Amino acid sequence: MCSAAAATEKFAYVNHDSEKSRLRLTFKYASGDIKERLYTLNRASVEELRVVLARISLNITNNEEGKTKRKRKKQENSRSDEDAAKTESHPKLLVSLEHNGIPVPEDLTSGDAWKDGSILADANICLFWCCTVQIGDQRYSVLVNAPSVRCARLPKLIMAGFPVYAYAELDDCSLNDCDFAWYRSVDRGQSYPRRQLYSAANMLFVFVQNGPWMTPTYQDIGHHLLLLLTPQKLGVQGMTVEVLSNTAIQPGPMNCPFQNRQYFTSQFRCVSYNLLAGVYAESQLARETLYPYCARYALKMDYRKNLIMKELFGYRSDLFFLQEVDRKFFREDLEVALGFCGFAGYYTEKNSPMAEGLACFYRKNKFRSIESHSMILSNALEVQPALADILAKVNKNPRVKERLMTLPTAFQALLLQPMDKQDRLLLVANTHLYYHPEGDHIRLLQAYMCIRLVEQLLSDLEVKPAVVFAGDFNSCPRYGVYQLMTYGYVSEHCPDWYTSKYPFPS
Repeated sequence: MCSAAAATEKFAYVNHDSEKSRLRLTFKYASGDIKERLYTLNRASVEELRVVLARISLNITNNEEGKTKRKRKKQENSRSDEDAAKTESHPKLLVSLEHNGIPVPEDLTSGDAWKDGSILADANICLFWCCTVQIGDQRYSVLVNAPSVRCARLPKLIMAGFPVYAYAELDDCSLNDCDFAWYRSVDRGQSYPRRQLYSAANMLFVFVQNGPWMTPTYQDIGHHLLLLLTPQKLGVQGMTVEVLSNTAIQPGPMNCPFQNRQYFTSQFRCVSYNLLAGVYAESQLARETLYPYCARYALKMDYRKNLIMKELFGYRSDLFFLQEVDRKFFREDLEVALGFCGFAGYYTEKNSPMAEGLACFYRKNKFRSIESHSMILSNALEVQPALADILAKVNKNPRVKERLMTLPTAFQALLLQPMDKQDRLLLVANTHLYYHPEGDHIRLLQAYMCIRLVEQLLSDLEVKPAVVFAGDFNSCPRYGVYQLMTYGYVSEHCPDWYTSKYPFPS
């Protein structure tokens, strides 16, 4: 870091996206009576430097012209970047880029021009970036590809008594590398030490806690939350981002039935849970036929995920086997929140346009993942040697085969090694079998296919693992799937084979 950077402790950031041939420039600027504002420019890497510099100057100037020049600002912003670069009759800020005090030729591409330690300077301005800009008497150091927050948001619905965490897309770091500071909005008339206060979005906030998540109390109802998210990695700190809740904290359910279940055991625990995917819960069929007794707000994922996450946290499980997991919910909630709790997870999506599937999480301080497997059962039936005899039998019943081969059912398995017993292995498997009331014979076939796949995985290992096979089998003890799983055998006279108009075997 150059001495000027150390003196000012202000930075501008450039993040290069080589895949998209783009770069993002970010810095904060304030002057005189103009409040500090965040500036972000997303530019093509092949764009000439002079065009980018002109756009920086134009953006800052437009912001400072005030309400009387709003109309002209819109007109100038509507012009092409080339026009902006040619605007010399009314120069507002003269912006230039320097490397080690030497001006950078403006015909260079932006991808080549913006480098660590460069200085973007104007006669009145100093700004250091990942490529740097200078404005007035302010100077910012350039940091290239520093940890950064591309976007971040808090949940749409925040309830007292339920954990809150942010979803963020990051560059050059992970959420585990970030610093989190949570604030709550302050009511008028309340006073706190100045060092605990923070102002944002015309509101005043008071510091609550540090950490990746927080749980609002019932005293917080009616207040907004603010998260200051600071990306960092290996001693390099990126720009702190303000993440403000769009809505105030609302009351949550006082007592949830799952809280009693959370105390059944304090030892090793596995949890299997069908979450009911949002794509199904929020459908017209769900509202009018399946769950007409349920308030509509309670079927929405924004509400339900508060309860789901609180329940999962409370079980203190070592293994989670989850079904009907929305792809977005896995990526933005489960993987993030359970990751904060020390879990790693795998997602296997069904062969379906509904974007939902299976998820398996394990506690990282107890297990290490050796290998993972994901399959769609209909595909596996045609290609897996372990299922060849089942395929031969199914081929004799075209109607059953047609039904079986069109189902999106997924299967996943993880081979885990216990951290405290590294000479042992644990194979865990997860699935969600066919749901239809008249599909008992299909479920039996799917269950048997899963068993055979597990047996195949076991046969490939020198050390024979213990096995935990969980999931939503859409069955109960009086049906054949339970008998197959517990006794390893179902006779040809089992009623499950004959619940359909097209029984199996034929």
